[in-house]
Parts: sequence; C-alpha cells; structure tokens
Amino acid sequence: MKYLQGTFVFLGGFVLHWLWSTYLPFFGLAPQVLLVMTVAVAARSGPVAGQCFAFCWGLLWDALGVHVFGAHALALTLTAYGVGMLRRQLDLSSGSSQLALLAVLTPVYILFYALTGLVFEKSFLWGGWKVFLLSPFYNCLVAPLVFEATRRWVDL
Repeated sequence: MKYLQGTFVFLGGFVLHWLWSTYLPFFGLAPQVLLVMTVAVAARSGPVAGQCFAFCWGLLWDALGVHVFGAHALALTLTAYGVGMLRRQLDLSSGSSQLALLAVLTPVYILFYALTGLVFEKSFLWGGWKVFLLSPFYNCLVAPLVFEATRRWVDL
C-alpha cells in the first residue's frame, strides 16, 4: 500500500506543479509546488525518501525546461537532504516553522539554481526580482495545503 501511496504523491505533485504553473499563474508567477512538496516529504519522512522524490521530481521539472538539465534535480535533492537532517533539530510539525523554513529556502533555492546556470551554462539564470521577492510568499500560501496532504498520504 505504501508504494501505491508514494506513486500517488509523486504523480500528484508533478501534475499539480505542471497544472498550476501552466494554467493558474497569478501575475505571471506560480508557486514552486515541487519545492514545497520536497520540503514536506523530507520533513515528514526523512532525508532518504525526500531525496528520492526530489531527484525524480527535479528530473521531470528539468525535462520541461530549456536550461541546464539536472539543475532542479540537484537543487531539490540538496534541499531534501538539508530539510531531512534539520528535522531532528527543528520542530517541523508546526505550521509557523514550516512557513519560516520555506520563506528562507525559496530565495536560497532560486539563487542556487541561478548559480548552477552560471557554472554550467555560463549565464546567470535569473528569473527577475519579481520571482525572487514574490515566490516565497506564493510558496508559503500553498504550504499548509501541501503539508496537510503529505501528512495524510506520506507514510513511507
């Protein structure tokens, strides 16, 4: 049963990210659902499960893009590892700590992705100040829904 749940969470997360970024952007921006789901899965199940989900989500996210293939996979995997290790020091079961963690991780994630482009593609993959400043808020708006869904579905 847990494999079926894991498959449902994996496919559901990717479809939700794709639908939201394609059909429901607000002011040209959409929350990074896969980043939020990576944080939620790693906080719930630990670094190993978080990294497995994150790497596969990242590869699919990279397949949709036109820039450095593997950059999202690397960034999501490192995020999952960090959150999975932090869950022992922080209480990530409370909503305020989840939102604070996402508010800090989102700009770090955006900068890491941009720097990865600078290293491998020789261009800083900057999405703009609007993305950098508003994405943490969008991610925090989606976070309670995603954390509740992972609390119900992720029991790995």
